[in-house]
Amino acid sequence: AKTKDAAAAAAADETTTATTNKNEEEEEEREAWLRARGVEIETREDRLRLEKEREEREAREAKGGDGKRRLTCVKIPSDDALPFEEVTLDVPLSKPGDVLPDAVKSYFIGGGDIDVNLAKRAATKQLGEEFASKSQNLGASLAKETAMGSTETFALVRPSEKNGRKGVYIYLDEVGLLKGKAKNARASSLAESCGFPGTTFHGDVFVGAVQTEPQPMRSVDFTVKEMDSSASWLKLAPMENAEYAMSMKELEKAMAEKGAGGGPGLQRINMGGGGGDGDALPSGDGEGYRWEQTEDGEVEISVYVPENTSAKTVSVGFRADSCVVKDKTNDNKIIVQIDNLYGKVRPDECTWTIAGGSKKNEVCVSLAKVDDGETWPQLTK
Repeated sequence: AKTKDAAAAAAADETTTATTNKNEEEEEEREAWLRARGVEIETREDRLRLEKEREEREAREAKGGDGKRRLTCVKIPSDDALPFEEVTLDVPLSKPGDVLPDAVKSYFIGGGDIDVNLAKRAATKQLGEEFASKSQNLGASLAKETAMGSTETFALVRPSEKNGRKGVYIYLDEVGLLKGKAKNARASSLAESCGFPGTTFHGDVFVGAVQTEPQPMRSVDFTVKEMDSSASWLKLAPMENAEYAMSMKELEKAMAEKGAGGGPGLQRINMGGGGGDGDALPSGDGEGYRWEQTEDGEVEISVYVPENTSAKTVSVGFRADSCVVKDKTNDNKIIVQIDNLYGKVRPDECTWTIAGGSKKNEVCVSLAKVDDGETWPQLTK
């Protein structure tokens, strides 16, 4: 009897192994098929690897063993009598992303008190009268939040294929205007040369660069020489920014068309049973995306992005009850964030790809339901 049991167990193991191998082969074939058609894929293994690298880097930094590197940027004083100045900063050796906002914020400590009345006018303009009227201590709150320096980033040109995936940015005091700092005419002139006329900066600013390829995105040296009008990035900037603005308008138009009838921030839901498809599962449109679900327990979300978006220019994050898509070329600006999902998902089994045919204008997110037998009547609670 024991011999038979052992034989049965061995046979079961062989069957399980064969099934696993078959599934892995099918998955590899699926990925190869998608890649052959221009779809960029981030696998679960890719995400786990990146997460492990992030944890290891944070552990090194916590122990003070990550080391430093020297990074050069250019300071443009608000005083026209002072020359451009190359500034060399100590930044974390292996920290990815744009490190300059943190590296230069100490330069923005002090410089004047915040004008409370001006702060309230700015809040009213941006957030509405109701919010501003409730913010009795707005000036004090801003002063407290920015006491140790606060940096705002302005993109002179974003990374693209034409400029070698190198973006150039201005870094300024976030509350320089509210502190009454002098206008920076040369910074405004630089922005105008890049296609942004009428842009005003207050106080000293810094100009720096980021490189997005090879990954990960990181801050790179930017020198006074690159401020010359003959610099290739500066010559290309007006055209690059015009194309970017056009692509964003096309995206906004597509979002408006896709969301027609749903209203801003609302989902349009198809509850199934209509249009001649009685077996259709609930699906719908949200602001900047559409969604549907499959019978095998997945929710598919197609997020609209500018044409020719690549997996290197966006990031996707997953939690048990939410997901977010960000633009890595624009200070990780949120493209779409979906909170309070109707049901729980398995973050380690969620995936995403770039699709949309030759235009590559969609980020396709696949959410793996915890309860794969549950039908969601809507995407969020």
